[in-house]
Amino acid sequence: MSADQAKFFATTIGQNLQGEWMHTFKVISAVPDGKKDYKPEPNSRSAWELAHHIAICDVGFLHAVAANSFGVFPAKCDAKTIPELADWYKREFPKALEKVLTLDGSHLSQIVEAWGMKLPSMTYLMFCNNHMIHHRGQLTTYIRPMGGKVPAMYGESFDEKMGG
Repeated sequence: MSADQAKFFATTIGQNLQGEWMHTFKVISAVPDGKKDYKPEPNSRSAWELAHHIAICDVGFLHAVAANSFGVFPAKCDAKTIPELADWYKREFPKALEKVLTLDGSHLSQIVEAWGMKLPSMTYLMFCNNHMIHHRGQLTTYIRPMGGKVPAMYGESFDEKMGG
């Protein structure tokens, strides 16, 4: 992958992530803190475990791209409550994304090894995007059974009309 191609793809994926992280913040924030230990079945992660996983991995993917190393993955977060986790994510994700968006193509096209794969650094931005959407979808299925309200994202939800 050329440096120009890497910069183009990173910019495109980065622009998408600018909208996606806000949906993820809304979903994490919608988890009722008093019920964060909820699991839909015994082998599932708890709502807290899933929300925490999303937050530290999403920010961690961005740190890994910025460092061209997965030695900084996942990110570290000391939050103990859902509001603290949501605030951390709202502060750290955009900051890390902004840093990635300033990287040049030669940095973004460098080959980085993770999980037995050797891929251009910017490819891990797509992992971030897919990881975020996948686990966010899982977490949304927990919210209503916990007594929370599922936020609108790509259209209205039962619980939130668009613009609400």
